[in-house]
Amino acid sequence: MVVDLAGLLRAMVEGDVRFVVIALVIGGALLPAGTASATPAPADRITHGPRDRRLVALTFDADMTRPMLARISAGRMPEQVDRRLFSLLRRTRTPATIFLTGLWTRRYSRFVRALSRDPLFELENHSYDHRAWTWPCFGLPQVSTAQDKVAEVRRTQRVVEEVAGVVPRFFRFPGGCDNLRERRRVARLGLRTVGWDVVSADAFEEDPSKIVLAVLSRVRPGSIVVAHCIGAPNTPATAVAMRRIIPALRARGYRFVTLERLLDPEAPS
Repeated sequence: MVVDLAGLLRAMVEGDVRFVVIALVIGGALLPAGTASATPAPADRITHGPRDRRLVALTFDADMTRPMLARISAGRMPEQVDRRLFSLLRRTRTPATIFLTGLWTRRYSRFVRALSRDPLFELENHSYDHRAWTWPCFGLPQVSTAQDKVAEVRRTQRVVEEVAGVVPRFFRFPGGCDNLRERRRVARLGLRTVGWDVVSADAFEEDPSKIVLAVLSRVRPGSIVVAHCIGAPNTPATAVAMRRIIPALRARGYRFVTLERLLDPEAPS
């Protein structure tokens, strides 16, 4: 089947994140699976933790593009914070790692500051305005110069530190699109690249059962699950799905941890 990615994803430039469905489902399938090495090279893409411990890291991307921000400011798009999801995580005492874009951090600075004070949450870097580093990348606008790529990382580092008082250690490329050259660039800035091995496929998905199936059928010890924390209309069913996923995985003997804890070889199983 031929998919017109450019046509489907052009809407992203106008504030529609439908591209994420394709980016995660197709991009996740195409990304290398990573290695089980306890000490991967700095430019390796981390896709999971050790497979000998029943630990899982739930990670949620806080996507925000400039067109999305413009639509929100103009009242044509609701605020992109899934408060039901965060309430669920707190109520169930479920640790999670949030990959922040700089624009989302600035827009919701009080909310991010509250997250930083809660030990359940780890805050990491997801670029400043969710532009792609490699091309093509599922229709995302592109960061074209090396100088701009460095600025995407450093600017977000500064914003997160200014707002939350923490310094991110990990970076996730928008769309999951990267290559060795770009990962090395990020490594030189002092951050590690993080991908995933379980795609929730929550973007634009209205049926929580599909998200539940996608996660529960793929989780293994050490898995990194990718989902979103921006809520409707772009990820409307994430919170409902997580209400089923979290207890189901706990019933299987899994324990949820932050990304840093997942990758710590000394962390208890």
